[in-house]
Amino acid sequence: MLPADNKHAARLAARRFADERARHYWDADRRLAGALGAALSLPAAAPSGEPRERPLAWDVYLAYSRGVTDIERPHFWMHQLNVEHAPLLDEGVWRSRVEGLLRTP
Repeated sequence: MLPADNKHAARLAARRFADERARHYWDADRRLAGALGAALSLPAAAPSGEPRERPLAWDVYLAYSRGVTDIERPHFWMHQLNVEHAPLLDEGVWRSRVEGLLRTP
C-alpha cells in the first residue's frame, strides 16, 4: 500500500514469510484489498486520515479454516490499523490461534 510497491517489491516481501502453507498475492489494482476492506468493515481512510474512495485492507492478518473458499470470510483476523471491531495484532495470540487451526482436521 506504499507508493513504491510493485510486483518486484511484493516478491521480495513474500520471501520473508515463506511457508508452503502461506499464499502471497500481488494486486496492482487493489481489487482484493478493496473487497476485503469492505468485507471487514474497514474505514475508507488512509493511515493519515485522508478519505479514500473505498476502504482498503492492508496491515491485516487473515486466517482461514481448511477448505474455506470465501476469502472474504476469514476464521479470524487481526490488524495494525485504527479500528476497534477486531483485535490488534498480538504475536502470541496469533500464533496460538493459527496453531489451533493447523491442528484441526
